[in-house]
Amino acid sequence: MHAAAFGAARPRGLFGRLLSPTTKSVTWNDMRALLDAAPFAGLLVDAEDRIVVANAAIERLFAFGHGALDGTMLASVVPARRQGFVEGRTDEVVARRGDDTELPIDISFKRVAFEGREAWLVVASDATERWRVQRDAARQRDELAHLSRVAMLGELSGALAHELNQPLSAILSNAQAAQRLLRFDPPEMTEIEDILADIVADDRRAGDVIQRLRTWLRKEQVEHEPLGMNGVVLDALHLVRGDLQQRNVDVQLELAGELPRVLGDRIQLQQVLLNLVMNGADAMDGATTQRTLLVRSKATEHGARVDVLDRGRGIAPEIRHTMFEPFETTKPNGMGMGLAVCRTIIEAHGGHVWAEDRPEGGTCVAFEIPEVAP
Repeated sequence: MHAAAFGAARPRGLFGRLLSPTTKSVTWNDMRALLDAAPFAGLLVDAEDRIVVANAAIERLFAFGHGALDGTMLASVVPARRQGFVEGRTDEVVARRGDDTELPIDISFKRVAFEGREAWLVVASDATERWRVQRDAARQRDELAHLSRVAMLGELSGALAHELNQPLSAILSNAQAAQRLLRFDPPEMTEIEDILADIVADDRRAGDVIQRLRTWLRKEQVEHEPLGMNGVVLDALHLVRGDLQQRNVDVQLELAGELPRVLGDRIQLQQVLLNLVMNGADAMDGATTQRTLLVRSKATEHGARVDVLDRGRGIAPEIRHTMFEPFETTKPNGMGMGLAVCRTIIEAHGGHVWAEDRPEGGTCVAFEIPEVAP
């Protein structure tokens, strides 16, 4: 949504008469003269959304011949009812052109008096270039998020290999035990059934690890869907569980029972959680006190909030105001991209992220995402 096409400057001449609240009515000839002379692509629709008159600029924009739009319904080019638009506001829609192609446009409406009846002046402009820039920026953001996930898994590779090796080792041991039991005469079938059940369970456990890795590394188009943030938190902690155990970090959960659903991409939000959890664990490396990480969720006035609280050193003064900027880090081997990617993802979800020192020591990093519209 953008600034209204009908700006704050006071229009003059015929255009000023048209938009003035004191003007009782404009004739058809005045309207034709106005639109023909206007420096914008515009048309007039009546109260039934029928196009009364369109100027040459909007006919070119929509790829229609001269006069071809007159008398047709607005919905033939703009697939939305006028009642769905707010007067004076500019909206983004996709128009259907006369050559059966689609065109992204900015469109705005202004109420006018036409021949004693209520009518609407419609102004449209080509938004193709801006949409292309926005699409390219979104693609670059998603590429960066994917590269960040790959790098993050590289850091977790040892813990993930250990987590995968445990069920595989158990499968091997159980299979060897079953082979020995089969040599008995008669075979110990009850014990063998129990062993086979353990093998199936361990196989599923290993499969779950592999599936999480495949999902995490998958490079697909970002799709926002209604999500429960508690599920996102638990999924992220599953991925990092092995690493936290190796580093003797205890995770405490305080998840709200009633949490509004948000509109988001599950993998990208997991990435944010994983990044914040790993940062919290890093902040407690070398700590002599208990390494406890608290992850909590809560409902807010506008949506759902998640906090990640550590008992580390707190926010370094030199990066307090820039920690979410690219290449800002206090880690010896860090690139300073993790929190920058987190901010980009959260803002793309319509939310915001921030950090603050805890009074008892450590840092709280939190983000909030708006509730999905009903």
